[in-house]
Amino acid sequence: MTSSARPLTDLDYCSGSRILEMNKLMEELERREGSYLQSKEVLESCLKAKDYVFTLIEQIHPLPSPNSLLILSGALCSGCLDVSPVDLGSTSPLSCPPISYTILVPILRLPSPDLLHQTSPCHCLVPLSLWDPPHPQLSSTTSYVNPHNVSLWFTSSLLSAMSRLPAPDPHLCQEGAEPWGNCVSLLFSNSSDVFFRFDIVPVVEVHGWPTGAQYLEDWVDDVQGPPRLFHLLPWGAKGQWRVSFPGVELFLRRCLYPSLSRVLRASLAVLGPFLQGPEAPGPYLIWVTLLHACERLPVGYLSQAQNAASCFLGLLEELSFNFLRGSCPNPFLPGCDLLYGNTTGPYLAHRVAEVRTQPMTHLREAVKEAKEAMKGGEREEKEEKEQKEEREERGSSCSPS
Repeated sequence: MTSSARPLTDLDYCSGSRILEMNKLMEELERREGSYLQSKEVLESCLKAKDYVFTLIEQIHPLPSPNSLLILSGALCSGCLDVSPVDLGSTSPLSCPPISYTILVPILRLPSPDLLHQTSPCHCLVPLSLWDPPHPQLSSTTSYVNPHNVSLWFTSSLLSAMSRLPAPDPHLCQEGAEPWGNCVSLLFSNSSDVFFRFDIVPVVEVHGWPTGAQYLEDWVDDVQGPPRLFHLLPWGAKGQWRVSFPGVELFLRRCLYPSLSRVLRASLAVLGPFLQGPEAPGPYLIWVTLLHACERLPVGYLSQAQNAASCFLGLLEELSFNFLRGSCPNPFLPGCDLLYGNTTGPYLAHRVAEVRTQPMTHLREAVKEAKEAMKGGEREEKEEKEQKEEREERGSSCSPS
């Protein structure tokens, strides 16, 4: 007697994609991207480049002391920080390799948010009197510290320090240093032509929480959690600074279930390129939408690895809906909408819907790009090794007498 066919319960209704196969592609993407830093040479070059950038920053005066820095994995517009291309005024002046970081440098540390003038839930003005003694290059027509003036001083100081310091290492090349918006981008490469990028942002660090903030105390732990502080980023209209919580968010990313980390990585790989366009809001929206999902979905669902693909599809659907309605509330700041005033919503909703109808195609393309990036590094490393062995053989060979 012939048994009945097994029902297909792992198919996505909208695209016909197999959930199991989608999960495997997301796992492969995570594995490919995660192994990019596995090479000993790449890791050593990366650490040398970081040390050199830290040395550069130490040359800038005056900066608060001790000068602890917050380093985020990913370039400035990779979704690790609340920033859009509009905030920076132009596309990136340097290429953006897979190995990139954003470094937040406090130019001012404040003990309380009460010292600020909060103009909206997501913007603040910083009184010039808080910079004591006042810096001559930060003169302003108003009584507030202007982010653009800070950028001019910070950029010139950093580039001047770079011209004075010797090269970081014989095997590490300085490929470029360019101002970008109110920050600076530095690009390095090693002898195997692996590139490392650092986006350096001058910020104001404030202890405590801004007025109206919510949910932050739920994540803070005096022993293991992030400190109670927030940062002001140097972009906003009319001399204002943007309220941001990168320290708390860095902690949250590290606490994500592996399945959700996989969803975030896949979403950034697939959607990131067109969310970084000239009028686009930036891929930070992906992270915020994922946080909203964590608020309403049970832990038992989010923590299951087999649910990663379903979460990925749901994230695409919610992003498309957000773009259509032109709204994506900040999870920590009621009244702060990340899509307020953005006019590209319908276009972006259409682009996300295209990905939703063919998720497998876009995931395969992301895996292919990750493979090519890895193969390029491996090929260059293998060629260099073969050339070295060939030189050694020639040096040790004996000529006939």
